[in-house]
Amino acid sequence: MAEIPPATLEAPRLPLELERNIFEMAALSFRSSIPLYLQVAHRIHEWIEPILYNTLIIEWPRRPQMNEHIPTPADCRTVEFLASNVRQLNVYGSFPDDQLYALLNACKGARDIALWVPFPRPDLVPLLHAIPLERLSVEPRYLFGGVLRMDFTHFAALTHLDIRNAAFNDWRLYSGLAHAPALTHLSFRDKFQSSVLRGALAHCTKLRALGIIWSPSRRAVDVKEGEVVDARLFMVVCDALEEWEIGARGGRDIWARAEPFIAKK
Repeated sequence: MAEIPPATLEAPRLPLELERNIFEMAALSFRSSIPLYLQVAHRIHEWIEPILYNTLIIEWPRRPQMNEHIPTPADCRTVEFLASNVRQLNVYGSFPDDQLYALLNACKGARDIALWVPFPRPDLVPLLHAIPLERLSVEPRYLFGGVLRMDFTHFAALTHLDIRNAAFNDWRLYSGLAHAPALTHLSFRDKFQSSVLRGALAHCTKLRALGIIWSPSRRAVDVKEGEVVDARLFMVVCDALEEWEIGARGGRDIWARAEPFIAKK
């Protein structure tokens, strides 16, 4: 007589769509746990790995004890993967030229880039022109190889621009800002010049908000009374990296917080 095989118990499984939603929500809420989630199962790895790379922050030289869950470009499988998944990119420190160029050339789908790197890098400008940038944080004299060469004409989609260390007190040196066709939000970080503020407010025709941003470690200096009078102007103190990451991840950054303040003026 044939024996009946013993019953087998299968662990109950959630519908795939629900399971995916759960893991994606967990990844978005607890980003530092993403490397652990990646090891659960192959399908979960495929679902949430793009979330890990959506906002990429890379410091050079890299300090392993900080942000260990943040991958480097070398961790990625292909250039196509970077192009498809990186939407926000922040690089800071003394990046080797070849690695910085390779990274920007790969992240062609980025919408928000912070380039906090020293030394003139005018060769980066053509690479940035090929990226549909909406937000950029940069020190123009390093990006363009000198403030006199500043030209934002070809940044067609750029709406938010954060300028670091604006040292020159002459609007003519910054007049290239007026050629940014879509610029609506402009900020000067840790330095500003009143004549440049007045020039930007007068000549950047689509400008809706102009911020003076101070790092917590700097002594905040306000505009002298009567020098610049405009409802679009505001000042705030905040940590640069922390604030950039809030905006990159869809939080209420300085621009979102400034809107009701400007509206009340």
